[in-house]
Amino acid sequence: MSSLTRLIVLGAVHQFQPVHGYFLRRELMTWHVDEWANIQPGSIYNALRSLKQDGYIEENGTESAGKRPERTIYQMTPEGEVEFLRLLRLTLWTVETFDTKPVMALTSFMFALSREEVIAALDHRVNEINAKIASNGFHIEDVAKSTTTPLYVREIFELSTARLRGEQQWARELGERVKAGEYSFAGEPESDRARSARSLDA
Repeated sequence: MSSLTRLIVLGAVHQFQPVHGYFLRRELMTWHVDEWANIQPGSIYNALRSLKQDGYIEENGTESAGKRPERTIYQMTPEGEVEFLRLLRLTLWTVETFDTKPVMALTSFMFALSREEVIAALDHRVNEINAKIASNGFHIEDVAKSTTTPLYVREIFELSTARLRGEQQWARELGERVKAGEYSFAGEPESDRARSARSLDA
């Protein structure tokens, strides 16, 4: 199981617990994780089994409704909470030059951290992206100087730079909105994300 899948499934359990796998599968599909994280519906159940085996989640009974088969209910363990926050912080404070999946996951679970940390990390991302863009510029120069690398390889770095600039603008704007009080974070009253309290059978 990839660290991204581990983060997303752990984060979803953290947000909706106690929760069964069918609800998680249905909910995560509304987030389009199959498209941006390459997590297919069946792999969510596999991830739950693996996380339980690792001691990060545990069973909290079962439930059944009508003629449906019994569904196992899961909740986080203390070890799972530690692992979730470790993975989330790693994602929050690290900029990937070519991969958009981690930052997409970050937006889903940043509420689990303090507003202060999220603001600081977004400011850090803006500055780190400048370094990544500068690095891409040197790679483009290397392609131009190479006697073997095809010239069109530079477009890999041009595309990466264009994407990074978009992420940088997003980070700046999100940082300003978070500073202005948008969303709720750890230690604060919940806002709309309290919809996690919806019924498991809804």
